[in-house]
This record gives sequence, structure tokens and C-alpha cells, in this order.
Amino acid sequence: MDGTVHAPSGAEPRVAAHPSVNGNGTARHLHDEWLEEYEAGVFMKLKDLGDGTRELTRVRFSKRRFGEHQAENWWKENREKVYDRYNIRTSQRASSAALTHSA
Repeated sequence: MDGTVHAPSGAEPRVAAHPSVNGNGTARHLHDEWLEEYEAGVFMKLKDLGDGTRELTRVRFSKRRFGEHQAENWWKENREKVYDRYNIRTSQRASSAALTHSA
């Protein structure tokens, strides 16, 4: 298994832990992109589009906290909350992308 969780239809971005998030769950900015821990074991990589909206480029789940099906179910149940919280661009909401399941 390569660590990628293929999301069910209507799902989006790729998801995984990244060294840009420090141990206390705060975000570390990388130019106009940053990684943020949404909740324990769920990491969002976001990009500021400069018009007040953002693009969600990756969503990653810790394998320590989520099994493959748990990650898929979490995304189905929480996708709209994530979009609302981060003001994700409307056109991206209709797109489809893979979720990443990481160590």
C-alpha cells in the first residue's frame, strides 16, 4: 500500500502529516501556502489565492489515529465544515481529489 486513500466520489484534496506543522498544532507558513492541523491527526495544506479565498491543496491523516476507512468517513462527514472554516474557493468544492493516509 502506498499510503494514498482514494476518496469516494465528491471527495477532494490529498491529506498527510508534514514537517511544516510544529508539535503544538500551529501552522507554519510557506510563502502563500501553509500547513495546519485541523484536529489531532488531520492536516490541511492551504494556499491563499489573494482574493480572500483559499485553495485546499492537501488533506492528510495520521495512520496512528485513522484507519483507511476511518479517514474516508471523516472526510465525507467533515468536508463542508473544512471548506467553510477555511473559505475554500467554490469551484474547488465541486472538484475531486485523493486523500493521503500517512504515518
